[in-house]
Amino acid sequence: MVSLEAKSTYLAPLLESPMPQFFVGILYEQSDLLPPKLQMADSNSLACNMLHFVRCAEEAQCRELYQQLQERKPNKESEWIYNDYLVFSLVCAVKRFALPSTWVRQLLTLRISQDEEKQRLNVTLGNILAGNLNSREDYHQVSLVYQMLTGEQVPDEIRLNKMFKFLWRRPFPFFTSPFLNLISLKALELAFNSKGLLNPEQFFATEHFTGRFLRRTQRLAAFVVTVPVVALVLVLAVATVCYPDNGWVKLGLALTSAFGVDVIGSFSGLRDKLQTPVTTAIRRAFGYSPPPANPPLYT
Repeated sequence: MVSLEAKSTYLAPLLESPMPQFFVGILYEQSDLLPPKLQMADSNSLACNMLHFVRCAEEAQCRELYQQLQERKPNKESEWIYNDYLVFSLVCAVKRFALPSTWVRQLLTLRISQDEEKQRLNVTLGNILAGNLNSREDYHQVSLVYQMLTGEQVPDEIRLNKMFKFLWRRPFPFFTSPFLNLISLKALELAFNSKGLLNPEQFFATEHFTGRFLRRTQRLAAFVVTVPVVALVLVLAVATVCYPDNGWVKLGLALTSAFGVDVIGSFSGLRDKLQTPVTTAIRRAFGYSPPPANPPLYT
């Protein structure tokens, strides 16, 4: 399809069904992409066709399909309203072709969820409908990709920077939602292109390097800690046998016992206690700054 899809191992797990594959084709402007046959009972079919109408600026067909959908009277148990691809495509269609938005707003109010990702996605889609693309509560990558698909306006530089920093610090997959992951990968590419930074494949190479770096510094710390601990244990063991009544020997035994080490039996307690701070020190020495455990979304 596109080079990013062909070369990146990140996209592969997300493309196990036709809907994500078609969505990637839309995002990366696949030239020969055609939607599946329209089936009103299939929410993925509706999403694909709606996205195709938005991409190709086919207003008349989009308006006709939207009018048919407006006749539906969904409730909180209607499964199709939880299809993120479909609701996103409806929001894009409403904004691009100035369609009535009341019905889509009602869908968003019905999409009740305890999941924070889904809650924030709903807030983001609602803000897009309202024309507010820079809200603090948004997933800005969603509004950024919306802007790309509809050609609405140039992205806000401040929000672009915050989105970039937020995603850069998170491990992949960024979210549990495949939809948000695909959106985020495209948003990163747009940020790269906008700022003249690394291309996406270089980004993924950097991500692989980060993983290798963390593993190697952990092994280095284990080596650095093990050698002196083994030497300490051997020295104390020999001293205990040769000088059992020596005050310094007794002090050494007391200190190692305080670390949870049985000099005669093992040294794993002291080694394990030292490995974490030594690993942290080595990484800091090389300039690595770990991301926060629970990074804020957008502030």
